[in-house]
Amino acid sequence: MDDFEVFEELFSFNPIFAYNEQTINRILKCRRSMENELFIDRLLKTLGIEHGHDLYPPRSNQDLRDLHQHIIDSSSPDHHKQSVLYYILKDVPDDRDTQQPAVNFAKAVFLPERYRIFMDGIWNLDRAHFAKAVDYLTEPVLIPTFPEELIYTLCTHPDQRDDKLPLAYYYTVSPAITSPKVLKALFSVLAKASVTEAFFWARKQDGSIYRMLFEQLIESILNGKEGEERAKHGSELIQLPFSKEEDVWFEAYLSEGKGRNLPGAEDMLRITKTVAGRTRATAESSNGFGANTSDGMDCSSLGGSWERGSMIAR
Repeated sequence: MDDFEVFEELFSFNPIFAYNEQTINRILKCRRSMENELFIDRLLKTLGIEHGHDLYPPRSNQDLRDLHQHIIDSSSPDHHKQSVLYYILKDVPDDRDTQQPAVNFAKAVFLPERYRIFMDGIWNLDRAHFAKAVDYLTEPVLIPTFPEELIYTLCTHPDQRDDKLPLAYYYTVSPAITSPKVLKALFSVLAKASVTEAFFWARKQDGSIYRMLFEQLIESILNGKEGEERAKHGSELIQLPFSKEEDVWFEAYLSEGKGRNLPGAEDMLRITKTVAGRTRATAESSNGFGANTSDGMDCSSLGGSWERGSMIAR
């Protein structure tokens, strides 16, 4: 299709097409849930189109024509412009009259497969179809684009509750992450999946970032949901092979740092000292570790004689 620059040709199936109110409201709702920036907004910026919020979604046929013209006027390569038009055509409901305009357009302009797959992923992500989006965005043919933003969305979106999805994307794509905000979001998911894996992953980060994540791991456990899972994570943490530096960080965070007021901080510190051999306190002589404590921690996996103490499983 050489005439995709002509609106009437691109929308030949319905030149007066306009987004209905339901579609507009759904897109606006999705934007709000993504901290007011859809991925199509980012793509419009790459075309040199600012204020994408004002252009998309188009509220009328004339608005749609204006959006189309902004895309056509971009100095970006045709494949980039066609990719964004493909995204927009995916908003058109499939029925007997339209006959899958996005698919037909991609075929007509010979849109490269990797562009089509990426746009399918981005479109589904913007619609909060997270599992389907990850299926597309982890295809080997793709060059990672917006990887940090993708990970952050998968980790923090209020409607995305499957922790496997951000991990699947991260381990498949293996992007470099430089944003502390994204690191913290991904680490939070890692810590829920495996304390040990999160610990060794944090060790690979640079100094100040590593200490931030190390403290985040402790905080996430102590602030975790009450019950056996928190007990398990606590026991797993205190059996990890801390270095001397990590010992210092651990004690400083729980005794005088921001972690000192966390629930069970004092007891976690005491147990860790005992496991490390720094004290020889026993269950009988240790206040706060016994059947009379209120918070509860299952330390039986440590091989000692601890009852339910006060650290984790409250």
